[in-house]
Amino acid sequence: MPNEVIIKKITQLSVDTKLFTLAFKDKIYQGNFSFLNGQFAMVGIPGAGEAAYNICSDPSASKKFWEIAVRKVGRLTSIMHQLKVGDSLWVRAPFGQGWPKLKNLQTANLLLVGGGCGFVPFRSVALEILNDKKLLKNFQVKIFYGCSGFDYLIFKDEFVNWQKFFDVKLIFDKEKKLPKANKLFGVKCDLGLITKLFDLYPITSDATAFLCGPAIMYKFVLEKLKQAGVPDQNIYLSLERRMDCGFGICQHCACGDKYVCTDGPIFRYDKIKETELI
Repeated sequence: MPNEVIIKKITQLSVDTKLFTLAFKDKIYQGNFSFLNGQFAMVGIPGAGEAAYNICSDPSASKKFWEIAVRKVGRLTSIMHQLKVGDSLWVRAPFGQGWPKLKNLQTANLLLVGGGCGFVPFRSVALEILNDKKLLKNFQVKIFYGCSGFDYLIFKDEFVNWQKFFDVKLIFDKEKKLPKANKLFGVKCDLGLITKLFDLYPITSDATAFLCGPAIMYKFVLEKLKQAGVPDQNIYLSLERRMDCGFGICQHCACGDKYVCTDGPIFRYDKIKETELI
Protein backbone atom coordinates (compact mmCIF):
# COMPACT_ATOMS: atom_id res chain seq x y z
CA MET A 1 0.00 0.00 0.00
CA PRO A 2 1.19 3.57 -0.67
CA ASN A 3 2.78 5.48 2.20
CA GLU A 4 2.79 9.25 2.55
CA VAL A 5 6.08 11.09 2.11
CA ILE A 6 6.80 14.74 2.79
CA ILE A 7 8.86 16.84 0.36
CA LYS A 8 11.80 18.18 2.35
CA LYS A 9 13.66 19.95 -0.46
CA ILE A 10 13.27 20.67 -4.19
CA THR A 11 16.30 21.38 -6.39
CA GLN A 12 16.13 22.52 -10.01
CA LEU A 13 18.54 20.22 -11.85
CA SER A 14 17.91 21.39 -15.42
CA VAL A 15 15.32 23.25 -17.48
CA ASP A 16 12.89 20.32 -17.23
CA THR A 17 14.06 18.23 -14.25
CA LYS A 18 13.75 18.66 -10.49
CA LEU A 19 15.28 16.69 -7.63
CA PHE A 20 12.86 15.87 -4.79
CA THR A 21 14.28 15.10 -1.37
CA LEU A 22 11.72 12.97 0.47
CA ALA A 23 11.08 11.46 3.89
CA PHE A 24 8.21 9.25 5.00
CA LYS A 25 5.73 10.99 7.27
CA ASP A 26 5.91 7.97 9.58
CA LYS A 27 9.32 8.49 11.21
CA ILE A 28 9.59 4.86 12.29
CA TYR A 29 8.94 3.72 8.71
CA GLN A 30 11.58 6.17 7.46
CA GLY A 31 14.07 4.94 10.03
CA ASN A 32 13.67 1.40 8.72
CA PHE A 33 13.74 2.33 5.03
CA SER A 34 16.55 1.06 2.81
CA PHE A 35 17.19 0.42 -0.88
CA LEU A 36 19.84 -0.89 -3.25
CA ASN A 37 21.40 1.09 -6.09
CA GLY A 38 19.24 0.67 -9.18
CA GLN A 39 15.97 -0.02 -7.36
CA PHE A 40 12.95 2.18 -8.02
CA ALA A 41 9.92 3.68 -6.28
CA MET A 42 6.33 3.96 -7.46
CA VAL A 43 5.44 7.58 -6.73
CA GLY A 44 2.05 9.18 -7.24
CA ILE A 45 -0.60 11.70 -6.37
CA PRO A 46 -4.22 10.64 -5.72
CA GLY A 47 -6.28 11.47 -8.80
CA ALA A 48 -3.21 12.18 -10.96
CA GLY A 49 -1.65 8.74 -11.28
CA GLU A 50 1.52 6.92 -10.33
CA ALA A 51 4.85 6.25 -12.08
CA ALA A 52 8.21 4.57 -11.51
CA TYR A 53 11.23 6.66 -10.54
CA ASN A 54 14.80 5.61 -9.84
CA ILE A 55 15.98 6.32 -6.31
CA CYS A 56 19.12 8.39 -6.87
CA SER A 57 20.46 9.27 -3.42
CA ASP A 58 23.19 7.63 -1.35
CA PRO A 59 21.84 4.34 0.10
CA SER A 60 23.73 4.97 3.34
CA ALA A 61 21.54 8.03 4.00
CA SER A 62 18.26 6.19 3.43
CA LYS A 63 17.32 6.14 7.12
CA LYS A 64 17.01 9.93 7.02
CA PHE A 65 15.90 10.78 3.47
CA TRP A 66 15.95 9.63 -0.15
CA GLU A 67 15.68 11.33 -3.52
CA ILE A 68 14.15 11.04 -6.99
CA ALA A 69 14.71 13.12 -10.12
CA VAL A 70 11.53 14.01 -12.02
CA ARG A 71 11.54 15.23 -15.62
CA LYS A 72 8.47 17.19 -16.68
CA VAL A 73 6.95 15.16 -19.52
CA GLY A 74 3.22 14.68 -18.82
CA ARG A 75 0.25 15.27 -16.55
CA LEU A 76 1.59 13.63 -13.38
CA THR A 77 5.05 15.15 -13.64
CA SER A 78 3.61 18.59 -14.46
CA ILE A 79 1.60 18.46 -11.23
CA MET A 80 4.64 17.24 -9.30
CA HIS A 81 6.66 20.18 -10.61
CA GLN A 82 4.07 22.54 -9.08
CA LEU A 83 4.46 21.08 -5.59
CA LYS A 84 6.26 22.91 -2.79
CA VAL A 85 8.37 21.89 0.20
CA GLY A 86 6.04 20.42 2.81
CA ASP A 87 3.60 18.97 0.29
CA SER A 88 2.92 15.23 0.16
CA LEU A 89 3.41 12.42 -2.34
CA TRP A 90 2.36 8.79 -2.02
CA VAL A 91 4.96 6.07 -2.41
CA ARG A 92 5.41 2.32 -2.70
CA ALA A 93 9.07 1.34 -2.49
CA PRO A 94 11.58 -0.08 -3.02
CA PHE A 95 11.05 -2.40 -5.99
CA GLY A 96 13.16 -4.41 -8.44
CA GLN A 97 16.64 -5.86 -8.74
CA GLY A 98 19.40 -3.27 -8.49
CA TRP A 99 22.95 -3.00 -9.77
CA PRO A 100 25.28 -5.69 -8.40
CA LYS A 101 26.79 -4.83 -5.04
CA LEU A 102 29.98 -2.92 -5.66
CA LYS A 103 32.01 -4.96 -3.18
CA ASN A 104 31.16 -8.11 -5.18
CA LEU A 105 32.41 -6.87 -8.57
CA GLN A 106 35.25 -8.88 -10.07
CA THR A 107 37.05 -5.87 -11.58
CA ALA A 108 38.51 -2.69 -10.13
CA ASN A 109 37.54 -0.67 -13.21
CA LEU A 110 33.93 0.55 -13.28
CA LEU A 111 32.44 2.23 -16.35
CA LEU A 112 29.11 4.09 -16.06
CA VAL A 113 27.48 4.91 -19.41
CA GLY A 114 24.37 7.08 -19.18
CA GLY A 115 22.30 8.75 -21.88
CA GLY A 116 19.88 11.60 -21.15
CA CYS A 117 17.72 11.03 -18.08
CA GLY A 118 19.17 7.51 -18.05
CA PHE A 119 22.03 9.04 -16.09
CA VAL A 120 19.80 9.36 -13.00
CA PRO A 121 20.41 5.90 -11.41
CA PHE A 122 24.18 6.39 -11.56
CA ARG A 123 24.11 9.18 -9.01
CA SER A 124 23.43 6.75 -6.16
CA VAL A 125 26.33 4.57 -7.35
CA ALA A 126 28.66 7.58 -7.47
CA LEU A 127 27.58 8.83 -4.04
CA GLU A 128 28.00 5.42 -2.43
CA ILE A 129 31.58 5.23 -3.71
CA LEU A 130 32.41 8.82 -2.76
CA ASN A 131 31.12 8.33 0.77
CA ASP A 132 32.87 5.01 1.38
CA LYS A 133 36.66 5.36 1.74
CA LYS A 134 37.23 1.66 1.06
CA LEU A 135 35.22 1.69 -2.19
CA LEU A 136 36.87 4.95 -3.24
CA LYS A 137 40.29 3.37 -2.77
CA ASN A 138 39.41 0.13 -4.56
CA PHE A 139 37.71 1.44 -7.71
CA GLN A 140 38.83 3.34 -10.78
CA VAL A 141 35.62 4.94 -12.06
CA LYS A 142 35.07 6.28 -15.57
CA ILE A 143 31.80 8.05 -16.42
CA PHE A 144 30.48 8.63 -19.95
CA TYR A 145 27.44 10.93 -19.93
CA GLY A 146 25.63 11.77 -23.16
CA CYS A 147 23.11 14.60 -23.21
CA SER A 148 21.20 16.53 -25.88
CA GLY A 149 22.33 19.98 -24.74
CA PHE A 150 23.89 22.09 -22.01
CA ASP A 151 20.51 23.11 -20.56
CA TYR A 152 19.51 19.48 -19.97
CA LEU A 153 22.51 18.39 -17.88
CA ILE A 154 21.52 16.98 -14.50
CA PHE A 155 23.63 16.91 -11.31
CA LYS A 156 26.04 19.38 -12.91
CA ASP A 157 26.68 21.12 -9.58
CA GLU A 158 28.24 17.88 -8.34
CA PHE A 159 30.60 17.39 -11.30
CA VAL A 160 33.46 19.46 -9.88
CA ASN A 161 33.68 17.15 -6.87
CA TRP A 162 33.16 14.00 -8.94
CA GLN A 163 35.98 14.99 -11.28
CA LYS A 164 38.39 14.99 -8.33
CA PHE A 165 37.90 11.24 -7.88
CA PHE A 166 36.37 9.94 -11.13
CA ASP A 167 37.23 10.29 -14.80
CA VAL A 168 34.10 12.09 -16.06
CA LYS A 169 33.44 12.84 -19.75
CA LEU A 170 30.44 14.66 -21.24
CA ILE A 171 29.16 14.69 -24.82
CA PHE A 172 26.30 16.59 -26.48
CA ASP A 173 24.54 15.52 -29.66
CA LYS A 174 22.47 18.65 -30.36
CA GLU A 175 24.89 21.45 -29.50
CA LYS A 176 26.94 23.05 -32.27
CA LYS A 177 29.70 24.74 -30.30
CA LEU A 178 31.72 23.76 -27.25
CA PRO A 179 32.37 26.14 -24.33
CA LYS A 180 35.76 27.69 -23.74
CA ALA A 181 38.52 25.17 -23.00
CA ASN A 182 36.03 22.42 -23.96
CA LYS A 183 34.97 22.12 -20.32
CA LEU A 184 31.77 22.48 -18.33
CA PHE A 185 31.80 22.52 -14.53
CA GLY A 186 35.38 21.27 -14.61
CA VAL A 187 34.56 18.32 -16.88
CA LYS A 188 35.93 17.70 -20.37
CA CYS A 189 33.20 17.68 -23.00
CA ASP A 190 32.77 16.96 -26.72
CA LEU A 191 30.13 17.06 -29.44
CA GLY A 192 28.56 13.96 -30.98
CA LEU A 193 26.99 10.67 -29.97
CA ILE A 194 27.99 8.89 -26.78
CA THR A 195 29.82 6.16 -28.72
CA LYS A 196 32.38 8.80 -29.76
CA LEU A 197 33.67 8.85 -26.19
CA PHE A 198 34.83 5.24 -26.57
CA ASP A 199 37.05 6.34 -29.48
CA LEU A 200 38.39 9.42 -27.71
CA TYR A 201 38.94 7.76 -24.32
CA PRO A 202 39.57 4.01 -24.78
CA ILE A 203 38.49 1.64 -22.02
CA THR A 204 40.20 -1.50 -20.78
CA SER A 205 38.85 -5.02 -21.22
CA ASP A 206 39.01 -5.67 -17.46
CA ALA A 207 36.07 -3.38 -16.73
CA THR A 208 32.55 -3.76 -15.41
CA ALA A 209 30.08 -1.62 -17.36
CA PHE A 210 26.74 -0.28 -16.13
CA LEU A 211 24.47 1.04 -18.91
CA CYS A 212 21.30 3.13 -18.70
CA GLY A 213 19.69 5.20 -21.43
CA PRO A 214 17.49 5.06 -24.54
CA ALA A 215 17.04 1.59 -26.04
CA ILE A 216 18.77 2.60 -29.28
CA MET A 217 21.88 3.57 -27.29
CA TYR A 218 22.42 0.01 -26.09
CA LYS A 219 22.92 -1.46 -29.55
CA PHE A 220 25.87 0.79 -30.36
CA VAL A 221 27.39 0.96 -26.87
CA LEU A 222 27.35 -2.85 -26.65
CA GLU A 223 29.28 -2.98 -29.93
CA LYS A 224 31.92 -0.66 -28.46
CA LEU A 225 32.17 -2.77 -25.31
CA LYS A 226 32.62 -5.93 -27.38
CA GLN A 227 35.32 -4.26 -29.47
CA ALA A 228 37.11 -3.37 -26.24
CA GLY A 229 36.94 -7.01 -25.10
CA VAL A 230 34.63 -6.49 -22.12
CA PRO A 231 33.03 -9.89 -21.28
CA ASP A 232 29.25 -10.15 -21.55
CA GLN A 233 29.02 -11.19 -17.88
CA ASN A 234 30.62 -7.87 -16.89
CA ILE A 235 27.93 -5.78 -18.59
CA TYR A 236 24.75 -4.72 -16.79
CA LEU A 237 21.80 -2.89 -18.36
CA SER A 238 18.89 -1.00 -16.87
CA LEU A 239 15.74 -1.76 -18.89
CA GLU A 240 13.08 0.53 -17.47
CA ARG A 241 10.07 -0.34 -19.61
CA ARG A 242 6.34 0.04 -18.92
CA MET A 243 6.52 -0.60 -15.18
CA ASP A 244 3.03 0.15 -13.86
CA CYS A 245 2.53 -1.96 -10.73
CA GLY A 246 6.03 -2.78 -9.45
CA PHE A 247 5.44 -6.40 -8.51
CA GLY A 248 4.55 -8.38 -11.64
CA ILE A 249 0.74 -8.29 -11.54
CA CYS A 250 -0.31 -5.87 -14.30
CA GLN A 251 1.74 -7.69 -17.01
CA HIS A 252 2.60 -4.43 -18.81
CA CYS A 253 6.37 -4.95 -18.50
CA ALA A 254 6.36 -8.66 -19.38
CA CYS A 255 8.90 -9.70 -22.02
CA GLY A 256 8.86 -13.45 -22.66
CA ASP A 257 9.24 -15.08 -19.25
CA LYS A 258 10.72 -11.97 -17.62
CA TYR A 259 9.12 -9.09 -15.78
CA VAL A 260 11.14 -5.88 -15.91
CA CYS A 261 9.75 -4.72 -12.55
CA THR A 262 10.68 -7.86 -10.60
CA ASP A 263 13.43 -9.63 -12.57
CA GLY A 264 14.95 -6.23 -13.37
CA PRO A 265 15.15 -3.39 -14.07
CA ILE A 266 18.84 -4.29 -13.89
CA PHE A 267 19.85 -7.31 -15.98
CA ARG A 268 23.21 -8.93 -16.67
CA TYR A 269 23.76 -8.88 -20.42
CA ASP A 270 24.83 -12.50 -20.87
CA LYS A 271 21.57 -13.66 -19.26
CA ILE A 272 19.26 -11.71 -21.58
CA LYS A 273 21.16 -11.17 -24.85
CA GLU A 274 19.15 -13.90 -26.62
CA THR A 275 15.77 -12.85 -25.19
CA GLU A 276 13.02 -10.45 -26.22
CA LEU A 277 14.30 -7.98 -23.66
CA ILE A 278 17.29 -7.05 -25.81
